[in-house]
Amino acid sequence: MSTLTATLGPLLSPDELELTDTDRRAAHEKIDSAARLGGLSPQQAADRHDLVGVARTRGELRRVFDGFADAVPPYGLTLALRIAAVGWLAVCAVQFVVWLTLAAFGHFDGPWWLWSDLGLGAAVGVLWRTNESYHRKSQLRAL
Repeated sequence: MSTLTATLGPLLSPDELELTDTDRRAAHEKIDSAARLGGLSPQQAADRHDLVGVARTRGELRRVFDGFADAVPPYGLTLALRIAAVGWLAVCAVQFVVWLTLAAFGHFDGPWWLWSDLGLGAAVGVLWRTNESYHRKSQLRAL
C-alpha cells in the first residue's frame, strides 16, 4: 500500500477501511450492549456476531447495525467527510501551484497558502474525528 493511499484512504473512502481487531471488538461490544438494552434477542445478537466475523470493511458494518442509531456513522457524515476532504485537497493543490508559479516569476511572498489550508484542514479533522468516534465507542445508548 502506498504512503499516499494509506494517508488519504481514511479521508477519501472511510467505509472502505479494513476492519481492525479494535473495530471488531467494539462491534461485538455494541451488539452485546444492544442485547442488554433489549434491542436484540439472543438469536439476533448471535446472527449479528456472525456477520461481524465475516465483515471485511467498516462499510459492511452498516449492514450489521441496520436499525440501530448511534452504532455506525450516519451516511451523511461519511459523505460530508469525503466531500470536505476532496475540496480541501483541491484547494491545497491549486494554491500551492499558484504559489509556485508566482515564486517562479519572482514574487515569492512566503507560504501564504498555508493559512487557509490549515483552517480547512482543521474542519476536515473535526469531521474525521467525529466519524471515527462512532467506531471507537463500545456501548449504544438506550432509546
